[in-house]
Amino acid sequence: MGNSPDLLLLIGGPQGGGIESAGQIALKTLILKGYSVIGTRDYKSNIMGAHSYYTIRARFDRPGAIRFPVDAAVALDAESILTHFNDVKPGGILVYDKGSLHTKIDAIQPMEQALKERLKKLFADKGLPPIAESAIKLAEEKGVRLIPLPMRQLVRKLAEITGASLTSVARAVNTIGLTAMLYLMGIEPRCVEKAIAAHFAAKKKVVAINVEASKLAVDYVEENFGAPSEFLADGPHRGKKVMLATGNEVVAMGKITGGLTFQSYYPITPASDEAIYMEKFRYHQLTSEAEAKLGTPKLGTVIVQTEDELSAIIMAIGAASAGARAATSTSGPGFALMNEAISLAIMAEVPVVITIWQRGGPSTGLPTKEGQQDLLHALFSGHGDNPKIILASGDHVEAFYDAIKLLNWAEKYQTPAIHLLDKYLASTTTVLYQDEIDPGKAVIERGWRIENPTTEKRYMITETGISPFIPIGGDTMIITGLEHTEEGFPTEDPVLRDEMVEKRRRKFETIAREIPAEEKVVLHGDPDAKVTLVSWGSTKPIILESLKILEEKGVKANFLQIRLFYPFPVKEVLDVLSRAETVINIEQNDLLQAAFLIRGFTGYNIKHHIKKTNGRAFWDTEIANAVLEILETGKREVVVKGGA
Repeated sequence: MGNSPDLLLLIGGPQGGGIESAGQIALKTLILKGYSVIGTRDYKSNIMGAHSYYTIRARFDRPGAIRFPVDAAVALDAESILTHFNDVKPGGILVYDKGSLHTKIDAIQPMEQALKERLKKLFADKGLPPIAESAIKLAEEKGVRLIPLPMRQLVRKLAEITGASLTSVARAVNTIGLTAMLYLMGIEPRCVEKAIAAHFAAKKKVVAINVEASKLAVDYVEENFGAPSEFLADGPHRGKKVMLATGNEVVAMGKITGGLTFQSYYPITPASDEAIYMEKFRYHQLTSEAEAKLGTPKLGTVIVQTEDELSAIIMAIGAASAGARAATSTSGPGFALMNEAISLAIMAEVPVVITIWQRGGPSTGLPTKEGQQDLLHALFSGHGDNPKIILASGDHVEAFYDAIKLLNWAEKYQTPAIHLLDKYLASTTTVLYQDEIDPGKAVIERGWRIENPTTEKRYMITETGISPFIPIGGDTMIITGLEHTEEGFPTEDPVLRDEMVEKRRRKFETIAREIPAEEKVVLHGDPDAKVTLVSWGSTKPIILESLKILEEKGVKANFLQIRLFYPFPVKEVLDVLSRAETVINIEQNDLLQAAFLIRGFTGYNIKHHIKKTNGRAFWDTEIANAVLEILETGKREVVVKGGA
């Protein structure tokens, strides 16, 4: 199968049917083989039992993107067959439950009506009935290798082998399907069994049942379809210590590593998982000096679930004003409710970090789908002149260290700092190698602080625009949303007003000078390439993959990743764009928000755009093909539409 396989796998089934567990077991199996992996779960927002699927890519070097079609898929129910039969490439493998073949399309209640109508028309045009079996016939015509499994029969046999009830072994159907697929792809059963033991480590009975399910699947496949001709070669990372983590988890790790002492949140997809993970691992191990001072070896971050998002940010502002290192986390709809409080934090110069996990909008929109639609919202949030630091992370490693940096910057510059992330990063699991995420590299900077004030001025006018931070509780401390004097007393004096406006502006001039250029933008690839792709956020690893595809097709391009959106890096962006012959902007929003800001801040008008708005992440092949189309035709805009 070659020296460096590039595996694309899919596991589909009903929500609540163990799809997440199957995906995680698959990732662990491939890691045990020595492969680098990424995996992401796509799920519906509104109903238990609706379709969910997990997509995985594995190879020797770390993959940066998921793509379709896949090499192999498992369809655990009729809806998965109907949704994904065309997502398997010719020569690929489709493992499915043979007991679901006669399910009628109209009998699948959770399925989108629009998809039902498309399928019924497709089948009618082919002279086929509107049932799941018709999808199987079309897959077979395309050259897909079909692996029907009698799932009910195998589950009953599993109950007999283990002595457990049918109810307790029913959830192992995902392990049966997964093992069958992995075995036929050339993965040894022992790797699957070790992955099962690792995934369910604290549940010995569950491990035993699932290991037996895995063995049962291998026996059935060998008896009915034959064993694989050879097993895949081990990858270069076999036996190495690695970490599997989602974007939610690495941001939580970053905040705790960065000394966060207070986090508030109101439950919202996909932000909630960050706080939930943080609640499990919220204790800091103190240095011996701190332990002696405080009388305890560890100190915990306070995590508070509030009654709504406005309360969440107000509590974070209150905690920060008292001297805590504070943050809150939300998604677009929740961030919309925070706007008035953001203005308060700007006027009162309160250092608070706001983590925004973007998703498809507007309104409730696509609560469990991908989108990069809150960039302009972040920049213009609050009313009046409302500058704040805005940083967008491009991958898991950046997200970890950015969480620490933003805590530092918020306190050093005494301003709200917004961390822009998205659903794709939130729910994508990737392998991270030793030392990629290193808490020992974390440096905590708290800025100019006066813990025991006497007559200091909280809003002292300085050349840098930065005043001493004084926590509330002192004799002279006043915090207000009104314009104020250096001491914090409300004022409407026109001279003082101008001085305070200019002070806050100077602060952001200081920020723009002091944040290093490499934190503002990153140019990936040959700086002399004539084609420059521009984007931000989680498109980073996907675009880097697309650059490889373009190079194979004879196109040399580079990628300008914008990380800091305020203060905007005008010089750094213009230096790159002015050298390129063709500039192509790539975004996951309809308004092309980054291009709007580039034009507004620099005057540079990007003429070519690639966008995706259907709630699914870009594929590397989509971006590469769209770039080629623009270069060949001069097209101004290409909208890509891939996704199940």
